[in-house]
Amino acid sequence: MATPVYGKQYIRFAETALVPENLPLSAFTLVEINAAPATEPPTLAVAQGGGCYGVIQQDMPAVDPERAVTLPRQATVATSGLLLVKADGGNLPSQGLGLKVNGAGEAASVGLEVTVNGTQPTVRQLVQIGGVAHVLVSFA
Repeated sequence: MATPVYGKQYIRFAETALVPENLPLSAFTLVEINAAPATEPPTLAVAQGGGCYGVIQQDMPAVDPERAVTLPRQATVATSGLLLVKADGGNLPSQGLGLKVNGAGEAASVGLEVTVNGTQPTVRQLVQIGGVAHVLVSFA
């Protein structure tokens, strides 16, 4: 993975969440809380539209049971600020419009609308990092 330009991202609040062993997540993917079963801290799932929890901040590959001890995996999820989100390079979202997500947890021009605390985050800027499309999104 190319080194991201973190200087463009401003994290106001971040929280800890659990990542299931069989769920690989890459950095800057939109995530939601998997409410079944409820856990503390909450368990993550890839965002599918509707209520979004935030943006995962690190790569979390699936656990290889033959090579790793099975332990809860904790991730940092940015929940507020000007956040970097991986974008669908074939369906780039438009600047100034509300955030939409595709099935892979990426910002996209087509997909389902995302809300955070009842409001829709706004795409502020399109950014290319190491040839990978990202957007800066304003999360209240």
